[in-house]
This record gives sequence, C-alpha cells and structure tokens, in this order.
Amino acid sequence: MLLRRYVLASVLALSAGVASAASFSYDYVEGGYGEVDEGDSLFIGGSKALDKNLYVLGSVYALDFDGDVNGMYLEGGLGYHVPLSAQADFFVNGQLLYANFNHVGHDDDDLGGIARAGLRFMPVDKLELEGSVALSSNDFLVDDGIGVSASARYYIDPRFSAALGYSADTELDGFFLNARYDFK
Repeated sequence: MLLRRYVLASVLALSAGVASAASFSYDYVEGGYGEVDEGDSLFIGGSKALDKNLYVLGSVYALDFDGDVNGMYLEGGLGYHVPLSAQADFFVNGQLLYANFNHVGHDDDDLGGIARAGLRFMPVDKLELEGSVALSSNDFLVDDGIGVSASARYYIDPRFSAALGYSADTELDGFFLNARYDFK
C-alpha cells in the first residue's frame, strides 16, 4: 500500500513537471547550419504568435553548393497550432517559397510553396521532440513532393534551446543544428 502511494506521488510529480514545461512557444528567433544536396546552408528564421493559435513564420537560407553554385531560399507564411495535451501540440503551416540560384554566371529563380503538418512533444522536462511531413512545390528543391523532418531540442533554460535534426526533400536535405531564443 505504501509503495503504491510513492509510485502515484512520483507519477503525479513527473506529470506536473512535464505539464508545466510543455508550454510551446510560437514567438522565437533561431539560426543554424544545415546540409543540402552536395552543399551547406546557413539559415535564420522566426515565428510570431498573432493570437492563441495563429502565428506568422518565415526563414531565409543562404546556400553554397560544391562547384561554383550558390543561392538562397526565402519563405514566409501562416501557421496554426492546436494543443493536444499538456505535452503535445499539433501544427500546420503554409508558406510561399522563393528560390534564387547563381551558377556559371546565370541566375535562376522560382516561386513555389510548402504545406507542412507536424507534432511537437515534450516527453520530459527540457526535451522537445518534433516531427513533420511537408508537401513542397519548387523547381530547385531536390525532390518536389513529400518531405519529412525530425528533431530533438534541448532547453538550456526556458528561453534558450538547441536542436539537432534531420530533414529530407524540403529546404534542407540532411542533418541540421540550430539555436533558438524564445520570447515567451
């Protein structure tokens, strides 16, 4: 009987700690490094909540490929998130994507879009897992169509965090690292 009380108290304490830690912020700036097909990318981005569920977001990616090819992606749009529990958020967003590439003295550009749906989940205090599926349309993305992304974010403190992730077939195509500052 005493063991059950300790187990129950431990579970309640852990769930209270997770619930208080899982207030997902959509007010942040971030920057990082990522891989693209046969190249590298530096990126900065951000998000600003407009109300309880709606937010605007945008990013810029500077790309440098092997050989004499470089370029950039610029994207921006709207997102909507819905809390599923104290530990999980479901989100969707849609963004316009502008790409410009310079190769062998020739500039190419294209306008497309990305629609994304995903989950943010905090299994324990200070650790956030995120996964998403994206549908993209832009001539410069390696594989127009469906892409996936997954990351693990560690909160150094409530406002500053760092993430390691993997993305395939969208703006980034490989591993990425980023640092984020939350304004919450």
